[in-house]
Amino acid sequence: MKKKISVFAAMAFIAIGMHAQTFQQALFLDGYRLGYRHNPAIQNESGFLSVGQWENQTRNNFGAASFLFPREDDVVTALHSSVSAEEFLGSLSDDNFFTGNINFNLVSYGWRKDKAYHTLEANIRATYGASIPLEIFSIAKLGTGEAAYDLSGMRAFGNVITEVAYGYSYKFSDIVSVGARAKLLVGIESLNYSVTRFDMNFTEDAYTADVEADLDLTSRWSKIRADENGYLNLLDLSSKDKWKLPSGAGLAIDLGVIVTPLEGLTLSASVLDLGGILWYYGNAGKSEGTTTFTGVKNLSLDDIKEGNITAQFKDVRDDFIHSIKIKSVESWKSIEAIPFNVNLAAKYEMPFYRALAIGATGNYIGCRGMDYREVRGVLAWNPFNCFSVTGNGGTGTYGPVWGCALNAAVYNFRLTAALSNGFGGTVPYSDVPLKPNNKVVTVGLTYDL
Repeated sequence: MKKKISVFAAMAFIAIGMHAQTFQQALFLDGYRLGYRHNPAIQNESGFLSVGQWENQTRNNFGAASFLFPREDDVVTALHSSVSAEEFLGSLSDDNFFTGNINFNLVSYGWRKDKAYHTLEANIRATYGASIPLEIFSIAKLGTGEAAYDLSGMRAFGNVITEVAYGYSYKFSDIVSVGARAKLLVGIESLNYSVTRFDMNFTEDAYTADVEADLDLTSRWSKIRADENGYLNLLDLSSKDKWKLPSGAGLAIDLGVIVTPLEGLTLSASVLDLGGILWYYGNAGKSEGTTTFTGVKNLSLDDIKEGNITAQFKDVRDDFIHSIKIKSVESWKSIEAIPFNVNLAAKYEMPFYRALAIGATGNYIGCRGMDYREVRGVLAWNPFNCFSVTGNGGTGTYGPVWGCALNAAVYNFRLTAALSNGFGGTVPYSDVPLKPNNKVVTVGLTYDL
């Protein structure tokens, strides 16, 4: 079975389909009660109850500007004849990817006992991503000008887990505090798709791809199904097995230390999410199929404004799903590490005005080879117990970044809101980033006990 699919519609679908770390300003924002999630050694002044916090992070090392090029009074796609191969391919990496992390805090509870501080919480977490090798864009632009292309790096993944965590920190003196959090992970869903072979044939009108890949779905209520011809069908979303055992289980740990060597100077270091999860119920197998791609050679910005491109994205998704043949395998098991964080921070309160502080943060995220690094300078103002604000700027793996955060209290309620992003803007009439970026949105509400 052959399906007509646009390479650029497929790539844009992947990039747009997921628009849009830990809370890096936790050390600087006075009154923020969930700082122990950034460093388990951080202690609060009193007990608290969280009524929910939402964190959403998206990262991509390519943006829409790699596929859309201004030409006089119009914008054309990278396949347009006026765009050279060097101009197009030079804007991409060998491995082009996006990832996302969502963390929803259902409930958190913290209490102090002498020099120790305890926390309990429950979260729902999701991770997703995809990776596209440079060669597939070379084929789209150049055809079979090269003797061979290695496309085996293409992959996509996603999972949903629940987390129950207990944290403990102890303040040895006015100088040193240490902390740790133990986490029980319960797997809900996991999906992995990894291309192991991708052979291309070229004709004047289209590119034909012969694909072989590993497809793994781990779920208690979704099944991989194939039609009578052996092609991938829609997932069976019936309620069968829905309320039985989960699909996976695992453990993780956070470790942290806080040091105050001088009055007003605070140093912080933490490592988060060291661990993994065993997915022990699912179905998987080798998938194979033949898909034909055609180029979108004259797509303009007007087509995007008028919504004509949206239907193409949906066709890409449906055609690709139905073009894959699979052989199902039951009782699939796999062990996966979860993305981990390394955080460093230094804060110095001005001796002439202790409400004003400066400092710096460093962050490293390890995620399936799609790693991320950044450093930032921070300015914090904490004039009142009921109000704190910070601003920051620096550079990351994908270029300059900025951020701001606010914590405000009304009676015993504390609202926290933060935004961190890269520079570069978005496509008009959409939220699609023009440049590679790392965007983090945090919103939360707590109640002091």
